[in-house]
Amino acid sequence: MKKLVVALLILAVIGFFLLRDEFQSSEDSSSAARDPGVRGGAAGAGGPIAGLTKTELAFFNAGTDEFAEEEGIADGLGPTMNLGSCAGCHLHPAVGGTSPAMNPQVAFATLNGAANTVPSFITPKGPVREARFVKNADGTPDGGVHDLFTIAGRAAAPGCGLAQPDFERELAAT
Repeated sequence: MKKLVVALLILAVIGFFLLRDEFQSSEDSSSAARDPGVRGGAAGAGGPIAGLTKTELAFFNAGTDEFAEEEGIADGLGPTMNLGSCAGCHLHPAVGGTSPAMNPQVAFATLNGAANTVPSFITPKGPVREARFVKNADGTPDGGVHDLFTIAGRAAAPGCGLAQPDFERELAAT
């Protein structure tokens, strides 16, 4: 009798673990992300995702307009930046995409009299880039985005003497 009880308990424990694993794996597989694989047809870049409500679509369209708008100093272009609009960096194959074929940052560096130097890692036929420093001046880890350009020298920013970060020093330190 005692052997029968022990055998039943062992079977019950094994059954519990088997069922538990089965339920967990079925939950995991139903909620796990799945790679859809290579998609055919046009990329659909720049457009809204399917299924938006009218209100969501209105927000998307307003956001797209704002994303593409070139900002000037009078419009709120800050003292440091990478380009004059979000879409300037995210333009290919449509607004919201990736870098255009020709890097607009090169021309932007001196737009409207700006006194910026184009960093060595920015090239006319290269990708649009941002700068991240490995460490702060005090030696602590950095990794944050540092804007490439300032408004210093622009006609609309008289008296601004804000200097660019020293990118060449940062490159040499890495």
